[in-house]
Amino acid sequence: MDKPDINPLIIFLLYFVRCLIPLGIMLGISYVLRRLGLISKPSPPPNNWNNNQSNSNGTSEGGMAHG
Repeated sequence: MDKPDINPLIIFLLYFVRCLIPLGIMLGISYVLRRLGLISKPSPPPNNWNNNQSNSNGTSEGGMAHG
């Protein structure tokens, strides 16, 4: 089979259309929702929220592989 030569500019444009335009749309929607007040900033965690807490295996973070 003969493979036609594809222009690198076409490949870049396809990448742009496939990846960057949907990303821009999602970021734009997020920005608009934040500006309208429908998305609020998350509240800060309480003081000492991660201190002195342990899992069932006695480690403070991770699982058995991280213990």
